[in-house]
Amino acid sequence: MCRGKAVVCMTALGVLILAMCTPVLPAAAQERTVETLMDYYDSLVKQGMEATETLLKSKKREKSEVEAVWDDLNERVISVYSKNGHFEFDSMLKKERNEARASRASEWDNSMKLFIHDLQKVGEVVAWQRKVNRDIWQLEFDIEKAPKRVEAYSGKLKEEGPRVEKIIHELKSGSISSAELQKRLDEVRNLRAEAENVSNSLERTLARLAEDLLLKPEMDKRIAQILENWSNMKARHPAVADELTDIPANWIPVVKKHWKDLEETREKFEKEYASILDGKLFSDVPFFRNRPYKDLAKPVIELEMRIKTAIVSAAQKEKSAEELRKAVELDEELTKKEVLRLQELRAMVSPEKRRALQLEDARAAGGTSRVRELQIVMARHPEGSEEYRKASEESRLIQEERHPEQLVVKKKLREFEELERKVSEEMRKVYEEHEKRRKSLGLAPGLSK
Repeated sequence: MCRGKAVVCMTALGVLILAMCTPVLPAAAQERTVETLMDYYDSLVKQGMEATETLLKSKKREKSEVEAVWDDLNERVISVYSKNGHFEFDSMLKKERNEARASRASEWDNSMKLFIHDLQKVGEVVAWQRKVNRDIWQLEFDIEKAPKRVEAYSGKLKEEGPRVEKIIHELKSGSISSAELQKRLDEVRNLRAEAENVSNSLERTLARLAEDLLLKPEMDKRIAQILENWSNMKARHPAVADELTDIPANWIPVVKKHWKDLEETREKFEKEYASILDGKLFSDVPFFRNRPYKDLAKPVIELEMRIKTAIVSAAQKEKSAEELRKAVELDEELTKKEVLRLQELRAMVSPEKRRALQLEDARAAGGTSRVRELQIVMARHPEGSEEYRKASEESRLIQEERHPEQLVVKKKLREFEELERKVSEEMRKVYEEHEKRRKSLGLAPGLSK
């Protein structure tokens, strides 16, 4: 684990980059002048810039593998002069007696500081590149999964489409007997559940895929401006050595390659998911053709209503077709409410809540662990002592489950058990009312117990 600013988590790439940038100070025997310092810092910055190109080529996606490497490279090499080195340089410049040399050195000093300031933009670029690389990785992951996803969504409904059409035809022709209607209803219910699952899943997937495609079609304007500035470094910093100002231009195609890779991956992504993104996943299934994904289950629900109405008409022959349909629609609405209420009731007395109370009961007042601690206290003090008496009393209350903390939890358990009884009674009534209503309609119960 890495702690503190002085320590940076370095990848193999980071170690390699820094190994390329080991500064070499002017030899002790060599006279230290403004010119030898200029040569030294030119050389140091050049090493850092060469290592930067290696970093810009990286396709790593983690901060520690990219931005942390740049921060360390910048701190150790590129910014050394602008942060610390210029102090010695300024001191020596004041002692320089050759006016022409001093003028050149002063101009170099100002330009080098501005040049190094421009190089700080590398930090923005590598951060942007890392995000681009993450986008590419995510798109490639989705592309790999595309065939199975498309098949998972479309396979079942394509398989069931013809079966649904057959049931519709049987209903219209009146060829389904009363005895077979319930069987058809069960089939359609299963298909409805499948269609609703596919519909919901497709809606979620489409929303997420759309987010992936919200990537800007053009390169970030800030990055584009930085690249343009890199192409003009010689004009921007004429007093800096050509061997330094020429380098940033070489970085431009390296950075643009990341963006080009993203554009190509996006194109492949859109091609792989075209059937989903275009809403044409079921274009070859007549029953579901041209329906929005959110409405996939709608025709199945309508078919379910028709079958239910046909069943109810046999049980309530005196009612009109409109009355029968309203009765079925009301049952559908009431059943949804009953399902939600049962879910709420089960959540109120869930096994997890009971286990949590039981655990709280076992731990109340310290439980068996506290009893052992009290026994040790009793063993260390004479029976007639105040310490022994207090420990003995507390131990007895815990073992008899009459300690105040235990009594509080016991009360919670009793209240929970009372709630369980009330919940059980309400659930029983929900089932009874549901089954009674369904029976009057001639329908089988639709609530799972």
